[in-house]
Amino acid sequence: MQLIIADISKPDPEIIKKAAEILTAGGLVIYPTDTAYGLGANALDETAVRKVYEVKGRDFSKPTHVVVRDWKMIEELTNTNDLARKLYDKYLPGPLTIILPKKKIVPDILTAGLPTLGIRIPNNELTKKLTNELPFPYTTPSANKSGGITPYSIEDVKKELDITKVDLILDAGKLPTTPPSTIVDLTTTPAKVLREGPISKDQIDKTLVN
Repeated sequence: MQLIIADISKPDPEIIKKAAEILTAGGLVIYPTDTAYGLGANALDETAVRKVYEVKGRDFSKPTHVVVRDWKMIEELTNTNDLARKLYDKYLPGPLTIILPKKKIVPDILTAGLPTLGIRIPNNELTKKLTNELPFPYTTPSANKSGGITPYSIEDVKKELDITKVDLILDAGKLPTTPPSTIVDLTTTPAKVLREGPISKDQIDKTLVN
């Protein structure tokens, strides 16, 4: 395990490159998002995804969301629709997760066998630059034990996880105490807000009807 101090707004390109190499090789990286610290692995690598579940003590019946680069990658992974495009244009990058029907490229272990996938684009330069280095999405569950405290610092992470099982930690210091992302299920009619976070249900509803 290696811990590197990282600037969330102006990350060192060499640090980004190192994180990308580890993810490409099937390793685990703890990284800061625009909400809390996340636990990243190559979301299309079943062995790497299994590591995420094992480190978190997460039930394999619970799906895991992913970080993507842009709309093109969303289209590669899911069957999109007009509502998804509206939310993408309005709120992403930002603290929003949208759920769409997944394509076959997405392994079932990642989605707990469900036919859907949650998509995230965190609004910080570190995650943006990391996604630009990778041809695949990476996982974004919180870097904690399943059901544990939301980790806003690496000290929080250390209380929750056995960090010796992680290959790289990108420490950007204590993050603002921001609620987890708003989750919107776009596979139902009407669309359903499953979790209200920094973006309110009222904001989502108004965007979808306009």
